[in-house]
Amino acid sequence: MSAALDAEELFRKLKELGALRVISHCGPSTFEAICTVSTFGVAHGHINAITSEYHWHLNLNGFRHVTSHDEIHERSGRRVLFFELRENAGADPFLLIYLYRDKGAEFEPAREKLFLELHSSMMQGIKLASPTSGA
Repeated sequence: MSAALDAEELFRKLKELGALRVISHCGPSTFEAICTVSTFGVAHGHINAITSEYHWHLNLNGFRHVTSHDEIHERSGRRVLFFELRENAGADPFLLIYLYRDKGAEFEPAREKLFLELHSSMMQGIKLASPTSGA
């Protein structure tokens, strides 16, 4: 994994990871969806992604930091693998992106391996490289 990861590369990896649980906290609301990333592109300073469940528009100037986690979920006692997306290193996460799996299922080995490869460079958090196209 290059130290110069940008949002486009992260979205390519999210697409490879398959089913995701995306959780967005906004004021008193929590939005949660299970989806897969399909096609996406960069235009006018945004990642514009089509998922299996919704369209996703992410302002690249407001998305500059990502941290990965491999931990045991407090309530369920199950292992969870997820990313926190932030505006910067000191900001609260605006999105949590979990690798989804069915209740009682284990992670598929290829998905787990890809996540752990990403996690090796993201577990302490990384600043994303500036967008290179479509800005």
